[in-house]
Amino acid sequence: MFSAKVFSQTKFIFLLLPILFGACECQNASLTIPLNKTISWADKELYGGFVTLNATSTLQVNLVNENKDVSYIIFQVHSHLYNVTLYNNSVSHGSTVVGTNIGLYSAVKPAPDVFYIYNQNTLNLKLYISIHGYDSKDPIPGGCNMEFPTSISPYLRTTVNKDFILIDAAAAKDSTDKKCTLFDGATVVFYKMFILDGYFDTDTYFKGLKSMLTLGSIVEYGEFVPENGEHMRRRLAAYPATGAVYVAIAYSASNKSAYSVYVPDTTYGCDPLEGGDCDILDDTVSRLLCAALFFVGLFVCYLGHHFFKTEMFLVGLMSGVLVTYIAISLIAVIDRPPLLGASMLSGVCFGAIWLLFWWFYGIPIFAVLLSTLNVGFLFAAIIYHGLPGGLIALQVDFNFWTLFILITILTSLMLVSMTFLSNILCCVILGSYAAVFSVDYSVGSYLKYIIINTVRRAVVPKFNKAILSPPFGWRDVLVSLLWVTLALTGFLVQHYHNRGRPPFPPPPRSVRPTMPGLTYGTIGSRTPRRGDGPTSPQNRTANNETAPLLA
Repeated sequence: MFSAKVFSQTKFIFLLLPILFGACECQNASLTIPLNKTISWADKELYGGFVTLNATSTLQVNLVNENKDVSYIIFQVHSHLYNVTLYNNSVSHGSTVVGTNIGLYSAVKPAPDVFYIYNQNTLNLKLYISIHGYDSKDPIPGGCNMEFPTSISPYLRTTVNKDFILIDAAAAKDSTDKKCTLFDGATVVFYKMFILDGYFDTDTYFKGLKSMLTLGSIVEYGEFVPENGEHMRRRLAAYPATGAVYVAIAYSASNKSAYSVYVPDTTYGCDPLEGGDCDILDDTVSRLLCAALFFVGLFVCYLGHHFFKTEMFLVGLMSGVLVTYIAISLIAVIDRPPLLGASMLSGVCFGAIWLLFWWFYGIPIFAVLLSTLNVGFLFAAIIYHGLPGGLIALQVDFNFWTLFILITILTSLMLVSMTFLSNILCCVILGSYAAVFSVDYSVGSYLKYIIINTVRRAVVPKFNKAILSPPFGWRDVLVSLLWVTLALTGFLVQHYHNRGRPPFPPPPRSVRPTMPGLTYGTIGSRTPRRGDGPTSPQNRTANNETAPLLA
């Protein structure tokens, strides 16, 4: 992974002082690698192997017996978490690169460069060295570089923040474009692969990395990353603590069989060497609210309609928290704990207002409307979560939010027409997702990003250009099954529990005029039937409704 500061000249000088002046007690070593392996169209790796480099020491790599069909090579070095320095024959700013996944170009004639790998860390490192060979017709990755520090930059530069992962590549140089004047001389496409198991384990890291080194394995294991309006950059949504390998392939426009592979880069969407940087909920307030959400979600899922007035308050609370969080984030930049505190306070006020509306007016269709709008919002967020990248039309905020609001309203209108069943349905969908959100955070799956990515789209600048493409592993399958199970069992429990009851309780302090002889929540009067007496089940239910349901 790269950042702007690793290329600064000051740091570069300090890194190389021990090499230039021999000021450290380094255990230097030398390695000779033959390059006579036969390459195939899908696999142009001439050499791949592990070495262990001692702390504050340098490894010299000599290359011999070059394959006669090879015109140039890309020398790669990969380290897990800790930066190393790679340079060639002459130590200069234009021929040195620092990072965890780095590489340099070298022509084979008259002789390939001698490469040096310097471990500036105070611990021994396990490194993977990979050398790829290409013929004269293959494009040179990073050969038309104008931004990276080395004249030919065959590596990727990854920039990470809490919302984005930016993958940058220098333009490739086609064999027919000697002066880099052709804009479409070589086409560069990007791929990615998630490393979902093992977390920060070194062996898992290298296993995933080796799966993205050659064209054959990239096509087999990688996922194509579409362009979203930024030519040599890919902007992806960040999923902290999730390992991913990114790679680019340059294809020649003039020769369909000519290609070259950039040095793949890796990231966890955070810095594992820093304490809580990889925890998406990195403060106590967020963790407490997430834990409370589990119990609130189960309550709404299984008992929401029975405790109708409590449901009104909780639905208003959740809506107020979401709206306030987005509104404040758009106005000011503040830390998450006070932002959540202000959102919760506003949510309590909004929940109380929504409850009072039912308390005094008791209109079922309007009481259910907010719940159906929340379900519509969740449904629209699920669609956004699963959209493929590269949809340029939806990068325009007006287009996106118009479609998002339209889906929300249409879903709400379809549900609100059947108030009783739709209220139970809304309770089980919203309640089960709230419970699953907390479980999702605990087990490390990605359904929580259904809401998180939607909020990011609303408040984070340039998130409209981000490609979401969330991972979906076995943990996500289990959590999805849990969500469906909670929703189905919640619906059955609530439907059975409310069987034979009036669809809605009467408002405790109704200010609306009512017609006598009507059971609250029904339309029209009921004709008495045989068996309707003071002790009949229907009358017992009606008499019990003189008091509100438990709340």
